[in-house]
Amino acid sequence: MTRRRYEPTAPKPYGFVSVEPLTRRDRTHPAGHAEYKDGTVSGTLRGELHARTPLHVASGTLEMTNNPKVPLIKAHARSGGRPVVPGSSLKGAIRSIVEAISPSCLRITRARRNQLPQATAGCRDEKNLCVACRMFGSLGYQGQVRFSDAVLRKGISTGWVEMPALYAPRGRAGLYFERGQVKGRKFYRHGRPATGNTPVEACPPGAVLDFTVQFENLQPAELGLLLIALGQGEPKLYPKLGGGKPACYGSVEVRITELEVFEKMEAAYADYDAAAVTQDWQPYLEAAIGSDLVLAPQLKELANLLRLDAGRTCPEGNY
Repeated sequence: MTRRRYEPTAPKPYGFVSVEPLTRRDRTHPAGHAEYKDGTVSGTLRGELHARTPLHVASGTLEMTNNPKVPLIKAHARSGGRPVVPGSSLKGAIRSIVEAISPSCLRITRARRNQLPQATAGCRDEKNLCVACRMFGSLGYQGQVRFSDAVLRKGISTGWVEMPALYAPRGRAGLYFERGQVKGRKFYRHGRPATGNTPVEACPPGAVLDFTVQFENLQPAELGLLLIALGQGEPKLYPKLGGGKPACYGSVEVRITELEVFEKMEAAYADYDAAAVTQDWQPYLEAAIGSDLVLAPQLKELANLLRLDAGRTCPEGNY
């Protein structure tokens, strides 16, 4: 009987960012929404998502096409007739980056508390939150940032691509744990998109989607942390959005086009149309880097995972 030759499995399309144990001072009382706090900043970020690989956010519906070879296609999410990345999806992706590079809790995990680093279990007290929960919200607390939908710019059309069928991984314990402890926070790498047999509607590479982020009562370092997560710092981070992440779909570059901050909060109290002043965001980046909110080793690990790599091969076929 001839033995089958052993063939090593392909490298996994993801990696892990190590989790830093939390201390008591890493959780504090959030700023709240009842009043504007001295020493904080409030305003609006305007930005663009530039698709580097096909971007598909499923609407949950199938649509008919005029192509006899592909009669049905998984439709892209829409709002007002325009393809969008829902604000909740964009917020979730940026939050996961903030959680990875800051002293933040492990909010969503299947691991037991004794499998997590010290004091990193999800925040439970709305009056005592980690930085990610203060900024993005937690059970019983709204958070300080709000993301709009990212809307596909007029004049740009979606197309369709054949994406591999993706399945939940088997043997989770061996994949995500090491010596009884979680390996870290999971992020998918960038690369050359694979092909499969599942037709989906997607925004093509080069597509631009416009979005805004409103924020209030952020510490200058917290605004800098948000900007770093949006890819405005060094090293530059490139988020992944939507479906097909293991097959290298959904790679985007974020470009911030404008930062407006209320200069006089007394005017914001008195006038709904109080003017905001356009500002340079470099001081906020410096405030974040010079604080204890940015974990340098974790930022380096994540930047290595989220760097663009068009030459990297992603798993082909069903995965």
